Amino acid sequence: MATTMKERLACTAAIAALAIGCVTFFYLGLGLVPVYIIGGPGLLAVFFWYRTYLKRPTEPAIIVPLFLMTAAGFEIHLMEEYLGHYGPAISRLFNIGWTDRVFVVICFLLAAALCLVSVGLYYRKPVAGFVASLFLFTRVAELGLFVFPLLRPALRPEAAHPISQSVASGTFVADMPNHYWRITGSYYFPGMYTVALAILPALYALYRVWQARPAVSIASVSP
Repeated sequence: MATTMKERLACTAAIAALAIGCVTFFYLGLGLVPVYIIGGPGLLAVFFWYRTYLKRPTEPAIIVPLFLMTAAGFEIHLMEEYLGHYGPAISRLFNIGWTDRVFVVICFLLAAALCLVSVGLYYRKPVAGFVASLFLFTRVAELGLFVFPLLRPALRPEAAHPISQSVASGTFVADMPNHYWRITGSYYFPGMYTVALAILPALYALYRVWQARPAVSIASVSP
């Protein structure tokens, strides 16, 4: 069922408020790096959502199973990241305050949010479609994990052992590992081994949703 113009405007306003809130939260809590990581995929998600889900929500039989498969793979991926101290590793790399505790809290909040989004997708809610698009695009953006070992850490890059100290925001972060390959001799960053579990179903989900997008009529594009 197609959405009305009133519904589209309301959804667009809600998405704008959500985007501003998320950017503010990440900037105040973690600095600019998470804003960059989410901002790029976010712009793609807005375009994708507008062209696919906003005008005519995708059939739940198409998007819900693929969304849940991506979420399941993502949760397994998060386990590897937590066990590898992803938060402290990112903190050392970019000099931001992301502790293991903050990482766990974010993971639990994401799990709850993904459950609610899946319900929204089942009932074809446009806002749920946008959040799902953002989630799928940010999973693809996790290819950046393969770049992180090549980057020189902002904090004591010459020390191979984990360090504990306050970062630029004043937050104390314990046990920040160093994954700079020139120092450790190992090309690895937490999450590398399981990232495909989230990326592959996300790519397929984006493909299926794009294939199911509403066709552009000739009348709508004619002068």
